[in-house]
Amino acid sequence: MSSKSIPRLNDSGYSILAEMADSSPHIFVSGNTAQLIEELEHQAQRQGVSPYASSSINLTVSLDPLNEVDRKGPSTDARYAPILRQAVAGISSEQADQGSFWASINCFLLSSYVSKRWSSRNNENPDSFVERHWLWIGRQGRIWNAAARLWWLGEMALRSSEFSVHSAHTLLTIMANNTVLFHNIMFRKFASNPVLVAAIYDTALAGNIYLFRKKYADKFCISLNVKADTFNILDYYELYQIVENCLPLKEPGLPR
Repeated sequence: MSSKSIPRLNDSGYSILAEMADSSPHIFVSGNTAQLIEELEHQAQRQGVSPYASSSINLTVSLDPLNEVDRKGPSTDARYAPILRQAVAGISSEQADQGSFWASINCFLLSSYVSKRWSSRNNENPDSFVERHWLWIGRQGRIWNAAARLWWLGEMALRSSEFSVHSAHTLLTIMANNTVLFHNIMFRKFASNPVLVAAIYDTALAGNIYLFRKKYADKFCISLNVKADTFNILDYYELYQIVENCLPLKEPGLPR
């Protein structure tokens, strides 16, 4: 497998891309990387700044398979998360929370992938569509930013597998293909507690798969959130019991 080095955006470059997302979102959505870079550098020259940091991002494997995506939607996330994580092996959680890091990868390497992966959401406002999936705007970047989402899916599965009865591969597959519960966990910041995440998924997979339905996932996580202050001092078995006690009642006849 080949390695690849790409420019790392600095704050100026990231700001310029944010301006371009407002004024010219079609450049991102088209998947034309060369045009995107040309416009970025043109705008940077006009402003008299460099858009790039002094250091580059060095990838250990090629991300070309992502640009060849043949299916849209969450089912591809479980397939591509391990490739993305291998490519950026060694980055810290702090780096993984930097929008400019992921924007560099999305815009310089994965523009075609992002357009294909999120094509079903093209009915969004064009600039918010780009901001969400290419750039990382707001606290929901871990969920909507294309490359960051893959990294955090893999990270949550790996961390929680240390405490779960299920493997990281099984957890990643479930998380990627049943996004309602995953989104709830990320929105409510439960992901920072891998023991809790393990207890949640172990409970869901122990005959409570109705938790993957939005109606029940929402109720469950609201109920669980009330007890959040105690989570960090509890072990797996105590958390598992709390999770079980927070299970919402399901409608009669609903499959387990």
